[in-house]
Amino acid sequence: MPDKETNRAAKILMQIANNRSCTSFNLGEWSEESRAMNSLEMIHPCSEEIRACFRREEALRRGGKLFKRICHYDILKRNRPPFITLHCLVRDAAAGLPGGVGSRDDVCVLARDSQFIVEDISNSRLSKTVKGGLDRLHYEDDPCVKYEMGRHRWTYLHGDRKVEDFEDDST
Repeated sequence: MPDKETNRAAKILMQIANNRSCTSFNLGEWSEESRAMNSLEMIHPCSEEIRACFRREEALRRGGKLFKRICHYDILKRNRPPFITLHCLVRDAAAGLPGGVGSRDDVCVLARDSQFIVEDISNSRLSKTVKGGLDRLHYEDDPCVKYEMGRHRWTYLHGDRKVEDFEDDST
């Protein structure tokens, strides 16, 4: 990427991390009030420009690495590369939580930014699938998420890791 484009992408990614800009998006079954009570801060869907930048970064992160499990879910696009799994997308979404903490609904909002999620999937279907993904990630040998039962929120645990730490990762 040329320097100018790299700087622009970095600024956009900082905007994603610091303050997700809201566009017109129907949250459907997710009530703003319940999400606000369960999250430290409200997460909003991002703009198309930020989503495009996220998708370029997402493609770079995935690189072509094959994973042990290849599962087909109806929320994932059929023409996606075979190494893109639900667990990868849920982990990426959890990693994007502000401060590494948020509700399942927050993870769903972030997961919708992925270019590999079917756009017209219902919020309830996405929520159910993300719940299963979070549960599986929670019970791995080296879990990347932890659920706080009393507060009904998820915490991303691998925020301090570097890219090299994930080289041998197979989920």
